[in-house]
Amino acid sequence: MDLNEMRFVTYAVGCVADSLKISETDAFNLLHRSKVLADYVVPCYDVLHTFSSEYLADDLISLLKERGYL
Repeated sequence: MDLNEMRFVTYAVGCVADSLKISETDAFNLLHRSKVLADYVVPCYDVLHTFSSEYLADDLISLLKERGYL
């Protein structure tokens, strides 16, 4: 993972935390345990970083729900 991807992961975690009204630590743990970060956010960085914060949060939350973490 390069520096831009790492910054984006931090941004994505913050977007999810804000949307779910949970701490960034809890959001990170959800995204990490569900493998959303490793399987989706990092590999799809090139496309995902063009999304608005609201769309990104909604997309990641939908994936968390699909995987049974929400």
